[in-house]
Amino acid sequence: MRKSYHVFALVAIIAIICLSGIFFSMQQTETKNQTLTILCATSLYYPLQKVQSDFEKAYPNINVEIQPHGSIQVIRQVTEENETADLIMVADYSLIPAMMYNADVPGTNQGFADYYIRFASNSMVLAYTNRSQYADDINSTNWYSILTQPNVKIGLVNPELDSLGYRSLIAIQLASSYYGDPELFHDLITNNFNPPIDCIANGSNYVITIPTTQQPSGDKITLRASEVDLIPLLQEDYLDYCFLYLSNAKQYNFSYISLPDQINLGSTQYDENYSQVQVIYAHQRFTQITLDRTGEAIYYGMTIPTNAPNPELATLFMQFILNGQGKNDFAQSWQPILTPSFTDNLQLIPNSLQPYVAKDPLPVNYIS
Repeated sequence: MRKSYHVFALVAIIAIICLSGIFFSMQQTETKNQTLTILCATSLYYPLQKVQSDFEKAYPNINVEIQPHGSIQVIRQVTEENETADLIMVADYSLIPAMMYNADVPGTNQGFADYYIRFASNSMVLAYTNRSQYADDINSTNWYSILTQPNVKIGLVNPELDSLGYRSLIAIQLASSYYGDPELFHDLITNNFNPPIDCIANGSNYVITIPTTQQPSGDKITLRASEVDLIPLLQEDYLDYCFLYLSNAKQYNFSYISLPDQINLGSTQYDENYSQVQVIYAHQRFTQITLDRTGEAIYYGMTIPTNAPNPELATLFMQFILNGQGKNDFAQSWQPILTPSFTDNLQLIPNSLQPYVAKDPLPVNYIS
């Protein structure tokens, strides 16, 4: 009898151990299955990979998935392609109200977003390598004339897909005015696209019209969806020059020409100057989402879509950027986080983010 009791007790202990192991395994599986999905501008992918690594070390139960696209395409993935995301991060904060506030989540009367957080800035530079044509001659006073040389090949980002695309066009027209070269935009852009991308003077202002298709003519200009598609071409000498953000030029160790503040879209001091150039889209798709842009200083924005599957994870990640190791990761990537950052709606941002965010003093600058 005692032997049977011992056998029964041993079996019971083994069963308890097995069940405990199964329960622990189930708990581990449950916690390991949390996934945070981020759609981001390609220009943010470099610092976000650092943030992702540090965030997953701090929160090992959360798996971060990052999908980079051009900023316009980032938002389209959610508003047009029915892709769900927990966090949206774009290179132009004003795209969020322009493209998400008035676009309703299917089956609801609620927009895809109802606030933005303006969290970082940047400026534009002209990037090149020591093997680029005229690399030994180019400088901050002659760069625009070197770009028009017949043997110089230039990379541009598609303005229908990414903020850098329309910002590059705005910067070229601003350079035309700044340097007193009225034919610069025509010689560099209009002449090298078919159908042409025109820039028409309207008093002291200028209107750039993006046709329904963007197709370079000849081999002077290479057009790609985002800067990450141009960077390898510049590294491998298929291109001589690209307009890039300053942070990306430093991240990928390019030589670069610093553009004057009146041109580089890097200072709110010159917003009145930047706003003299507008970009209008001929594509009919944009009649409902007011994508037309007015020149302004570069600021990045992020938001949690109203249909995000895991808003609490997104909030944790945002806090990690605004006041955690992620803030250091951005600083080390030459793109410091604004302190404080800014929002257009303090009442709607998550409570845990409010200590790091202030009411935005800037007007949202887009054509309605």
